[in-house]
Parts: sequence; structure tokens; C-alpha cells
Amino acid sequence: MKKYFLYLMAVLMIALVSVSYTACGSDEEESSISKSELLGTWYTLEDDWVLVFNESSVTQYEILKNTGKYSLNSYTVTTKYTISGNRIVGEDGLNATASINGNTLKLANGNGSLTYTKFNGTPQQLMDYLNK
Repeated sequence: MKKYFLYLMAVLMIALVSVSYTACGSDEEESSISKSELLGTWYTLEDDWVLVFNESSVTQYEILKNTGKYSLNSYTVTTKYTISGNRIVGEDGLNATASINGNTLKLANGNGSLTYTKFNGTPQQLMDYLNK
């Protein structure tokens, strides 16, 4: 269990840690995101995660796929967050660059980026939707 917990923490850090970057050619700033845009359920099948943002915390669920059916791992990780411009900053000081375009959330860090899709419902309703 401890090994699994460390794995989830490492994945959370990857999802939230970002590095500084230098823009080329233009000094335009990335657009800010608002908390109201971020609230709700977001999922990615690129790396099998569900993020549920509420007013002050984000809960991360792992999506499992077994014999063609999706389910949620019963273990979750919840952390408090704030928004600063286009960065989502976790309570432990980790952060990710975020952009939202319609129902698409892109989170980027030094190890790459993941694209999440907005789902209007709970994580369990998402599993029901994916299993149709």
C-alpha cells in the first residue's frame, strides 16, 4: 500500500509540477483561467485519470480498465489548490500551467502535458458513460 501511495503521489506531482519557459517571438502572456471554468469533473484516457475540482480542493481518481470495462480505483488523492493567472498551485507548492478551451483542459509541466475533457457528472457517472 505504501508503494502504491508513493506511486500516486509521484503521478500527482507530475500532473502539478511545471517548469518556467521562455516565449519566442512574442511577449504575450498566457490567458488566465477562472475557478468557475475549472470547477467540475475532468478526465483523460491518455493517462487514465479523473480530476474533480471544487472550490478549494481537487480530488484525483485513477481509471482502471479490466476486460474492456472502466472502473475507478477506490484510492483517491485530494489536495487544496489556488489559481494564479494560468497556473494551478497545489498546497504543497507544486504547480501546473493550465489552459481551458471550451470543454478541454490542458495541464502542462516539465515532463509534458495531458489533455482532459470536461464531463458533466460524477466520476461514477463518467464510468457508466465510458462503459456504454
